[in-house]
Amino acid sequence: MTWLFFVDESGHDHKTTPYEVRGGIALHVERLWPFVQDIQRLEIECFGLRLRESGKELKGSTLIDRKRFRFAHQDDPLPSATRRTLCQEFLSKGARREAPTQGEFTAYGQGCLGMARGIFRLLKHHGAIAMASAIPRGATKPAGYR
Repeated sequence: MTWLFFVDESGHDHKTTPYEVRGGIALHVERLWPFVQDIQRLEIECFGLRLRESGKELKGSTLIDRKRFRFAHQDDPLPSATRRTLCQEFLSKGARREAPTQGEFTAYGQGCLGMARGIFRLLKHHGAIAMASAIPRGATKPAGYR
């Protein structure tokens, strides 16, 4: 059985953040392409387009940023088609450096949270295994570390 391992780190300022998180997933090699395709479909379902089309990167830290929760909950949940249209306008205005409307902010926040929830559903569906470690601030690297 062949598994692929993907590892990332949260970044760390070594000042105020108490931990640096290193985590990753293991995904069976036969599930990789179907997983990628499902992620791409989920982006379109949540935002109405692939984020890279608007110059955005899909990052967990921005999907569940405190502001996204505030945006998402400033109004009632939007119907899917409306959310996608407003998200497209939000991202388009961002590229043009124009100010989005409150409804567009709401749609984008709801799209981000939907994407985050959907990623976890897809990880479970595709049998991914999650791993993580928390490294305390001030921890010193072991001798001989490269």
